Formats: sequence, structure tokens, C-alpha cells
Amino acid sequence: MALPFHSPTSLLGDEFTSIRSFLMVTFLAAGALFVASRAKPSPVAKIPGPSSPSWIFGNLLQLVFPRIYGEFEFEWQKTYGPVYRIKGVFGEDRLMVSDPVALQRITNDRSFIRVASQRKMGQLVFGEGSVFCIEGEQHRRLRAALSPAFSPAVVRSFSPIFAEVAQRIVHEWDKACSAGSPVRIDVCEVLDRATLDIISEAALGSPLNTVENPQHPLAQSHLKVLSAAFGRTKNDLIVDVIVAKIPSLILHALVLLPSAAFRALRNFRGVTDRMSSRLLREKTELQQSGLDQSNDMLGILITGISDARKKNMTADELAEQIRLILLAGQDTSANALAWCLYELAKDGDYQQKLRAEIQMSRGSARGMDYDSMPLLNALLKETLRVYPAAAYMDRVASEDSVIPLAYEITTTAGERISQLPVKKGQHIAVAIASYQKFEPVWGSDADQYRPSRWLDGIPCKGQALGPYSHLLSFAGGNRPCPGWRFSLSEMQIILSDLVANFSFAPSPDDPVRPQYAGVFSPVTKEGVKGVPLLVERISHS
Repeated sequence: MALPFHSPTSLLGDEFTSIRSFLMVTFLAAGALFVASRAKPSPVAKIPGPSSPSWIFGNLLQLVFPRIYGEFEFEWQKTYGPVYRIKGVFGEDRLMVSDPVALQRITNDRSFIRVASQRKMGQLVFGEGSVFCIEGEQHRRLRAALSPAFSPAVVRSFSPIFAEVAQRIVHEWDKACSAGSPVRIDVCEVLDRATLDIISEAALGSPLNTVENPQHPLAQSHLKVLSAAFGRTKNDLIVDVIVAKIPSLILHALVLLPSAAFRALRNFRGVTDRMSSRLLREKTELQQSGLDQSNDMLGILITGISDARKKNMTADELAEQIRLILLAGQDTSANALAWCLYELAKDGDYQQKLRAEIQMSRGSARGMDYDSMPLLNALLKETLRVYPAAAYMDRVASEDSVIPLAYEITTTAGERISQLPVKKGQHIAVAIASYQKFEPVWGSDADQYRPSRWLDGIPCKGQALGPYSHLLSFAGGNRPCPGWRFSLSEMQIILSDLVANFSFAPSPDDPVRPQYAGVFSPVTKEGVKGVPLLVERISHS
């Protein structure tokens, strides 16, 4: 359960193009502001980096829209090192950072905040008081209030829900594989709905079963919002700049426009608002009467806010977190599971060994101990390393600062520096995908998918940055994903059930490539999300 890092345009798509006059005026104003703000060279102007093919788009088309994600970015890292400069929209100097010491400073220092465009869009999607949007002491307070719902004991209590939903997937694929021969299945379709079922029941105590009922209103509104990420164009990079400059009141008014993307957003908010209001009311009444025996996250949080000694979160603030929990707890886990199956399909030997490990664990007198299954966990760690939920996180310096470096930089003036001064307003990309393929940290074969690297321990050379196995896949510092344990347990249980019951092989002539569409997603040759595989039922007779 990792927080999504959707850009504003991953939800709005090209909808601003329907109001061309507004776009043109704002485009020109934004361009003028950027030109004026860059009249003086920035402190990072002497940091080496790739040449810019466009003043309007800079290097962002290469970063955001490559044929295969990383084909430019990973080469830039090899050429210029773990800190280099790229050009953003209208000639803006941006930093790409995968230096581990620099990353530790940026992720732990609260002066490096979410960029304005993401924060404003987060306010539209989740609410102004959601933990996604707020910063500083308010963020610290809400994080503390949410933490009891994600404790190890609470996550363990959800195991029966994970197992039940895993069986729903098995049942669905059983129907498709009834002929007893390999069948082509896009595994993403059911995984997306299964993880939505899990987060709805575990977080809210509201069973949905969208695996068998994909027309459920929440499933429809939820998945439409997520699918909007695949309609992005280069013009959306301009919209990012525009959104950052638009006053929040005007931006909220634009959502009322009669466009498909805005309708999807309004529908998602309407469905989740009605659901959260009903659940909050019902759970509060049950708790007050002493009849609520459930142990879902919502019940735990309601208990917390009703305790007079704890004033960490109000009921109104809790309502705004529900929408975030629903969205953040679904598609990132579904994508990671799809990537696991995709890589297993290409490695039949590892798949067979993993299946034997699962069967052995099931036959143990102690029962399934997922944390003690080396092949299963090596597969998950390697998948999270190579396919992190967020390829990068955009941050901006809210004040002047100095970033220490593990690896010295030679500037274009020939000066060697071991720390990097940045000014207030400096745009910085926390380059997660690059960091997790940085050879000095992960070894000479860091660009290869190889789960066996984890079987002898943690292959990372250096101190931990994220909460799990030195990875930044669940972010880190002062904003780690609160649901990382939830996500791991969910994936362990679902993956074990699927591998125990089915074999997976690549679908011929149907290549899948990674694309960054707000989250790191698998994309088919048609340009839509999907992982088509040949799936065959395993006989246990």
C-alpha cells in the first residue's frame, strides 16, 4: 500500500485543452513568469547534465514519455553520476538526485516539500486536510494519528481477508482455465479489483467483491480515475506549470466543467463521500452502543478520535483520509503483483522452485510463515527494487539549503564540490528508480532483474533509506508509506495462492513495457495497462 504520486495531469488528462482561450492566456503568463524568474542563473546552473532538445519542454519528454521508462534517465545517471541537472518547462533548472547521502537529507528534511501542482491536485482528489497534501507539524500530527491502524498486530489480523480475496482470484481464473490448457489472461484486470476489495474491507469494514462484480459503483469510479493516467500528452507538462500558478479557488471551480475527466473525478469523490459518511455514522453509533466488534482500520481510527485524551485527528479530518486510503492502497499493490507474475512467467525454473517452497511451507506443522520464505521474499524485494511504485518524487526546496553528497560533483567550471547549495524554489526529483539501479550501491548488475541477489541478505551497500530492505519503493524519511507492512503481507498471501494454483508463461508476441503513468505501470503494445500471460491450472491430484 504505497501512496500514489500521480501528477495533476494524470487525472486531468487533456481536459484543459477544451478551454483553449484559458490555456493560451495562462500559458503565456506562466511562460513570462518563468522567464522573469530565471533572469539570474540558478546555483545549480553549473551542475553537468544532458543537453536540452527543447526550451518549452526541456528534457521532460525524454524523462516522462520514453518508449521504455528509463531509457534516457538511466543512461544520464551513468554519464553524469547520481546528481545532475536537467531542463524542465520553459528552461527551468531541475536536479535529478540518486546520491544516497543527498537522498537521506532530502527525504528527512521537512523543508523539502511536495511541489505545488501535486499538492493542489491532491486537494481536489483527496481533500485539503489529507495527509498527502499537508506539510510540517500538521503532517506529523496526522501521521501519528493514523499509525495505530497500520501496526504489525493490526496488519496480521487482516490475513484472513487477504486469503479470502486470493481465493476469489483463483475462482475467477479457474473458470477461464476450465478447458485444462493454457489460456491468455490479462492478470491486471482481476488484480486491480482484488486489491480494491481488500482495502475496502480491511480499511473500512465494507466487503465489496468487485472481483465477481466489476460493475460496483466504487470499482467503476475508482478505476476510471486511475485509468485517466494513461491519456497523458506532452501538453500535460505545461498544465503542471499552469496548475501550480492557478489559485485554489479557481482550480476548484474548474472541476465543475462538463468534461469526462472532471466527471470521473466528481463521481469518485461523490461515491467515496457517500460511502465514508455512511460508514463513519454507522461505526460511531455501533461503538457508542458497544456493539462494534470489527477490527478494521476505520474502527480503530474512530476509537482513537473518540478518546478525549487524544486530539490528534478530528472526525472531519478522518473523512478526508478515507479517500486517500482507498486510492493509495489499491493500484500500487496490484501493479507490483502483476510485475511479479510477469517476471515469474519469464523464469520457469524460479517459478517451480517458488512453488515447491510454498507447498513445503503449507505442509509445515507451524503453518504458513510468509516472512520465513526466502524465494517468495526475494521475488518481492527484487520486484519492488526494479519496479518501484513511483519512479521519482518531485520535491521543491521551501527555503535555502545545502545538500551533502556521497559522491563529489565536478561542475562545468571544473570545481569539485562535496555539498550542493540550493535556493528556495529549487525543483528536485528524488530519483527512486535510478537510485535502485545505481551500480555503486547495488552492484555491477543493478540493471538486471535477479531475485537471487537477495538470498544471502541485503545486497545494498550503504545505510537504509526506506522502511523496507534499504528500498525507497515505499518512500522514506519523514513521509514513508504508512501501509508498507499491509502491502507486503497482502502481496505475500496473494502471490503464494496464485503460484500454488497456476503456472504462468509469457504470451507470445505480446510485449509488456514499464511506463510511468503517475505510478510505475505495465503497458501493452496497444499502450494500455495490462500484463497478458498464458495461465494454466495446476492439478493437485
